[in-house]
Amino acid sequence: MMQTLMLMCTFIVVGFAINGLTTLLNSNFLCKFLDQNLLVVLIALLAINTTTNSVVLTKMREIADKYPESDFKHTRKAMKKASMEQLGIIIIAIVFQIVKTSPLLVSNIPYIVFIIDSLLVAVFAFSIQILFDTARGVYVILDSDA
Repeated sequence: MMQTLMLMCTFIVVGFAINGLTTLLNSNFLCKFLDQNLLVVLIALLAINTTTNSVVLTKMREIADKYPESDFKHTRKAMKKASMEQLGIIIIAIVFQIVKTSPLLVSNIPYIVFIIDSLLVAVFAFSIQILFDTARGVYVILDSDA
C-alpha cells in the first residue's frame, strides 16, 4: 500500500512537471489529447491488461501443474490489485474531467484547470506504468523454463 502511495505521489509530481512544461511552451496538445481520449485509452488499457493477465494466469496454472510447489498467490493478488487500481483510475479520471468542465468551479477556484490537467497527466502516466508492469510479467513468464 505504501509503495503504491509513493508511486502515485511520484506520478503527481511528474504530472505537474509535464503540464508545467507544456504551459511554458504554450502547447495545449497533451491536455487536448487527454480531454478527448483519456477515458477511451484507460478503458482500452484495462481491456489489454485483463486479456494479458488471463494469458499469464493460464501459463501460471500450467507451471503450477508441472511444479506443485509453485506458489503464485502473491502474483495473483498483485494482478487483482492492478485491475482494481485501473478501475479506480477510470473513476478518478471521470471525476477530474467533470470538475474541469464545471463552469462553477472553474470560475471560482484559481488555477483549477492547471491543477486538474496536471492530475490527468498523472493518471495517464500511472496507467502506462500499470501496463508496463503487466508487460514485465509477460516477459517473466516467457523467460521461464516451464
